[in-house]
Amino acid sequence: MKVLYAIQSTGNGHISRAKELIPHLERRFQFDVILSGPKTQLDLGYPIKKHYRGLTLIFNKKGGIDWFKTLFKNNLWQFLSDVIQLRTEQYDLIISDFEPISAWSCKLKAGLCFGLSNQISLWQKGVPKPKKKFRASIQYLKWFAPAKIEYGLHYLKFNSKIFYPIIRSQVKKLVPSQGMGIVVYLPAYEEKNILEITQKFSHINWHIFTPHRNHEAKIGSSNLHPISEKVFLKYMGAADGVITNAGFTTTAEALYLNKPLLAIPMKGQIEQSYNAAALKKIGVPVLKNFSRKQLKNIEQWLRSPRAIQLEFEDELSHLVDQMAIDFIKYKFAKAPLSHLN
Repeated sequence: MKVLYAIQSTGNGHISRAKELIPHLERRFQFDVILSGPKTQLDLGYPIKKHYRGLTLIFNKKGGIDWFKTLFKNNLWQFLSDVIQLRTEQYDLIISDFEPISAWSCKLKAGLCFGLSNQISLWQKGVPKPKKKFRASIQYLKWFAPAKIEYGLHYLKFNSKIFYPIIRSQVKKLVPSQGMGIVVYLPAYEEKNILEITQKFSHINWHIFTPHRNHEAKIGSSNLHPISEKVFLKYMGAADGVITNAGFTTTAEALYLNKPLLAIPMKGQIEQSYNAAALKKIGVPVLKNFSRKQLKNIEQWLRSPRAIQLEFEDELSHLVDQMAIDFIKYKFAKAPLSHLN
């Protein structure tokens, strides 16, 4: 059985999840790996057959998506060409972590695609939903990377088809402590916008991680760090609280470490609007943005940060076993009658 494991490289969450999933896939399948999206800052630790340009979201300076630039800076003709040329018919199964080229190639060529992502859980029954104006946008996510069988990931098992978050091994090995200050990870915000707020609270020790720099610096009580998995985990493990977007991986890891969390969903990010609704449901404070208008709310959270008690079971082996079972069931159901005798 030959499998193609296709991973979306936008953000670090998909890569982080893949690093944990790959050893379990190796025990079950022979597989190749492809990526699509921007260059990743994390090492997958496994050979990559090809890294496609894919589809990339372009952010503005205030933490949101610039849909105009996103539309015109993506090469849609190249995307269509990659969809057609990717030889998905050579594989028995495609596992797509919200990766659109493999998913659409598989759909076009009538192959079998399993989808695995947080996004998949968002349109399922029982999952908290944001205001109605965001709900029509969920159709965009449904068609971004279509799959025959879907496995959703979320903070809670809102229904029987949802699995708990896949937590990195490095995070599981951490011994949580306190006293390091507040960790801030808002990658779509410029440094000056973040510093405008953090400098208002000079009594707080801030650790700000940003993709916009390649060396460390200190401005008052604000420590600026380039993106580094090792350094980020060091500070998050000892943080008094975490301020981040409503992306799934970082919020899930903060909850796993029992850290007080303040979530700021990225403007225009459909899945983050849904994640924010779920975070609100379990008691996590959610703000519209990280700006002067939110100073009172930020100050209130800093005065009395509260951790949310959640326990995430490790379901990786069960998840991969379920994929193998579902593959057999699907192939058995599709087999000609002569093969069933």
